[in-house]
Amino acid sequence: MHTVFAPVDFIDTGPRGARYRRTSPSAGACQELEAYLAAPHVHGLAPGWYHYNAVEHSLELLAQGCTGAEVSALRAGQQHAGKAAFLLVLTAVIGRLNDHRATARSYRVGLLNAGHLGQTFVLTATALGLGSMQLSACNDGALAESFGLDAVTHVPVHVLGAGLPDEGAQPIASPAGLDAFRRTTLT
Repeated sequence: MHTVFAPVDFIDTGPRGARYRRTSPSAGACQELEAYLAAPHVHGLAPGWYHYNAVEHSLELLAQGCTGAEVSALRAGQQHAGKAAFLLVLTAVIGRLNDHRATARSYRVGLLNAGHLGQTFVLTATALGLGSMQLSACNDGALAESFGLDAVTHVPVHVLGAGLPDEGAQPIASPAGLDAFRRTTLT
């Protein structure tokens, strides 16, 4: 979490004061994305729902207890999500999105920034020997509610997960071979 979400340095943004930068970009250093952790299976950490305080590099317990079944339900019944050690939910803080440029494009920039953080997360998890995933199917309202968020000022936009890879795990799909291309019309 430190590599992906914590500050790498602080910059002077003029009238808006000091802002921090992460390893991934954020327009105007607004850092409109917050990380929330659902931790059903993390060794040494009580199962629960947490907020990651990036500046202090700490976890703030929001609610005790978090099960794999709850995580799967929030992820549209995806069983593999419930097997992950943890899920990270990136939420867009709408007030910060509008702080840099108060336009409709701000939300799009926030989504792009979520993608940057997601890529950095996957690269970091892989370097640590973890299996990682990025998920899009979820129940946004229930997901926000699990962390005590209103889904209006703090909107879930991206979900990441990781854990120890399953021994002998099989890929979800086989690579396309010549036979698959013979059956396919490419347009």
